[in-house]
Amino acid sequence: MKPVTTRNSKRPASPMRILLIWTLVAGLLFGVAEFGEPLDDIFRIARNKMREHNASGQVVVVGIDDLAQQEIGDWPWKADRYARMVDNLNAAGANRIFFDFTIKGLANDPGARRLVEALKKHDGKVYLSAAFSEDGATGKRVPMIPPPDARRFSRLVNSNVWINGYNVVWSGRYANQVGDLIVPSIASEISDIRGGAEQEFPIDYSIAMGSIPYVSASEILRGDAVLSRVAGRDIIIGTNASGAGNRYSVPGHGPSASVFVSALAAETLLAGAPSTYGWWLPFLLALAVTAMMMRVSRTPLVLGMLVLLPTCALGLPFLLESAGYYTAIMPATVLMLGSMGHLAWQLHRQRFDERGMLNEVSGHPNLNALRAEGAETQDGLIAARIHNYAEAATALPVAAEKELVEQIILRLSLGNGGCKVYHGDEGIFMWLVPGTSINNVGDQLAGLSAIFRSPANVSGRLIDLGVAFGVDADPGRSIQSRMSSALLACQEAQNAGEHWRVYDPTKLEATEWRVTMLGELDAAIDNGEVWVAFQPKLDLLSGEICGAEALVRWTHPEKGPINPEEFITAAERHDRIEKLTEHVLNRAVQVAASLNKGGRKFDMAVNLSPRLIGHANLKPMVVQTLRRHGLAAERLILEITETAAMSSAEAAMQELRDLRSIGLQLSIDDYGTGFSTLDYLKRCPATELKIDRSFVRMLVSSRSDRIMVNSTIELAHSLGEEVVAEGVEDNETLQLLGQMGCDKAQGYLIGRPMPYEALVDYLADHSTAKAA
Repeated sequence: MKPVTTRNSKRPASPMRILLIWTLVAGLLFGVAEFGEPLDDIFRIARNKMREHNASGQVVVVGIDDLAQQEIGDWPWKADRYARMVDNLNAAGANRIFFDFTIKGLANDPGARRLVEALKKHDGKVYLSAAFSEDGATGKRVPMIPPPDARRFSRLVNSNVWINGYNVVWSGRYANQVGDLIVPSIASEISDIRGGAEQEFPIDYSIAMGSIPYVSASEILRGDAVLSRVAGRDIIIGTNASGAGNRYSVPGHGPSASVFVSALAAETLLAGAPSTYGWWLPFLLALAVTAMMMRVSRTPLVLGMLVLLPTCALGLPFLLESAGYYTAIMPATVLMLGSMGHLAWQLHRQRFDERGMLNEVSGHPNLNALRAEGAETQDGLIAARIHNYAEAATALPVAAEKELVEQIILRLSLGNGGCKVYHGDEGIFMWLVPGTSINNVGDQLAGLSAIFRSPANVSGRLIDLGVAFGVDADPGRSIQSRMSSALLACQEAQNAGEHWRVYDPTKLEATEWRVTMLGELDAAIDNGEVWVAFQPKLDLLSGEICGAEALVRWTHPEKGPINPEEFITAAERHDRIEKLTEHVLNRAVQVAASLNKGGRKFDMAVNLSPRLIGHANLKPMVVQTLRRHGLAAERLILEITETAAMSSAEAAMQELRDLRSIGLQLSIDDYGTGFSTLDYLKRCPATELKIDRSFVRMLVSSRSDRIMVNSTIELAHSLGEEVVAEGVEDNETLQLLGQMGCDKAQGYLIGRPMPYEALVDYLADHSTAKAA
């Protein structure tokens, strides 16, 4: 008989989908706000190092370096020096000559004419720089363009270098606007690849800067034999001396002269115009792959991510950049890292949860598994509890406990029709049965009980197993609540000596009330639901009402009056009696202080819980309450039960003596129900004995009770103590107590427990009646 469980058809939102949304947002922020640009740069530098290669050699850098300055003089030089360089380079067979800096001051330079002649001689082969600077105050571009006579025999190129927000040169431009002119860059002219003004392209820094041919300007000016180094090449003349010209941060190379940036940009375009796709293309690809892989099982997903991430982060960009395609992959990497991290965590949690679903001893599904699998079930639930499991497991070797559990589960499976058995701790086992057959499990459980009558043979030892079964057939509550109910039914069956019992749902309300009662009691004290009633005592000699006993009452707003025995016992059992006692004591002393005004002597008795005898706070609480209301200590009587008084340790007995020493009275309540000895009565500092109502009620009809009560009165008087008879309900009993010499009486005949206002009226009526 296989259990048929009902699962919830509405599946909750997957945490993976939620994380995908968060990682999608994070990836978008990395892309749109460029948060990932520094990381992208680091990865690109690494890829550049991996595919580093030499320059084509088509571009030669002629540097105005420290050596040239030593021989010629500090830069900037006069125009005739540049004219000599142009002549010598052309003589050496240079293809084209590009100046990477603007030649300033030609209008006042006597050597300018010499430069113009050199430009004219080599018309169209020399390119002068037309650049701009930015005004620091206005931010406007200030153009720096060669004069018309120099421009007549030369061409213009732009030598401006563009840096990003991190002061690093990552890209070049095809052209820039200088004044009213659109001037192509050196790289665009050398490669003959055109683009729009301000249009950028990535510089290929995988080209080894050291592989670019380099000649010092001093060699050119000296006319050294450099034909093989410059012949047929494009020459870029620029500064490369310390403190001369501009230097920029070049990825993977550190600070470098502007002329090398121009040379690398030219080498980049000579290999073909690179394409830039931004960050969104790999991001969409990563999003598609992540969404697709979410549809497969988690383990392949994590493994796939582990392979795909380095491929996307390094491999794919490596191949693309080698082909001249550039993109930013950090937003996509963030998306995949977040997804992979979550998936790895999900896999870990899944494995952890799977381990948490198994009992460590047996390896069978535990009660956590039952909670998960039976969350929405409509099936019936049966619990089995082995009473003596702890003793049986203790008597066996450690390794044999699993064998014991296996035998128990085997027996349960044989008798329950093969339903899956869930193994809890301390000999608890549970399983589900179809709801249609839950009402007919009696035969099944009877059969299981018969199976368990045979001892289990575990490691050669015969182990007798006592078992009880509990059934919960109510599918309307949570599985956790039903598991508790089934276990409660197990306990009830064991206590009653039965094999099994079905949980009675009608008990649920009473159970809930017992659980919540203590939680409500404190609030009930504070909001006035707990109040004090007073039952008067009669002095049998004078006929006066000489005092009263304070009795706690609880009127619940919904349940009405609560049985005092119920909530007092619960408060004692759970160490909540101190606040309740303090509340009753405070009200009783307050009333007694009010009634003792005007010369009346009115005693007030308050019951003292056995839990408070010997408690450190008891005496201070009593003393402070008496002082607060101004009541003389001898007017207060603390009542303790005979059984509690007898069981008090010597330290607790000393506490009673200390209370007695401040002047208050002590009464032994319910006398006759315990087993007091004469020695005990002599040591106990009591001033009063209260004869239990069970003896007083039968006083007229029972000779033995009359003897017992009479002897108690004589014994108490011989010890100097007074006697109070409680439970007096008829005149005949009252008269008989008076004849025996009983001091005081209490019971319904004298007065029922009443509120303070009713007590005041009662005392006034009693005084009037006595006077009459």
